[in-house]
Amino acid sequence: MSDEQDALGSNDERHALAWIMSGTVGAVVAGGIAKRLLDRRRARALAEAEAASDADDLGEAEGHPS
Repeated sequence: MSDEQDALGSNDERHALAWIMSGTVGAVVAGGIAKRLLDRRRARALAEAEAASDADDLGEAEGHPS
């Protein structure tokens, strides 16, 4: 191989590595965003379930006088 071919091969490897790494970074960022959205959704569902449970408990307490 000539020096020019070695330089081009090295350049291609750098471009390939940069392309792979940019895809990896993109996947990590997308995963982080998805996790944050799922965590928010889970927290909202838990809060709604707790509020519904509290409302049911309150309804039972009002229906059975002490």
